[in-house]
Amino acid sequence: MANRYYDGPGLGMSALGQAADSLSPAPPVTITLRPTGALIGAWWSLSTVSGLLSAYHGLKRSGGNLGWALAWFLAGSALPVVVPLVAFSQGYAKPAPGLASNRRRRRRSR
Repeated sequence: MANRYYDGPGLGMSALGQAADSLSPAPPVTITLRPTGALIGAWWSLSTVSGLLSAYHGLKRSGGNLGWALAWFLAGSALPVVVPLVAFSQGYAKPAPGLASNRRRRRRSR
């Protein structure tokens, strides 16, 4: 029984793979996932609406601080599903408990 792999000058390193010379190499497999225009547009819309809702929540929760509003906008745009859920679980647009501006409102005048 003759095996083409073992036919050749010897079993050294130079003889390895001689039978595979007749085989053609497999074409490279490339998988590209490109989102369509509709998917990009839907993600952009969701991200923008989430950022705006989150910015409003951050503005009201921090007592009007624009820095927190910007931080909430960026977080809401980056994670458009998670951040609005956090905002609604905190009480959407309700001031944070213990905020200095809330304490000033509670003072009674004599």
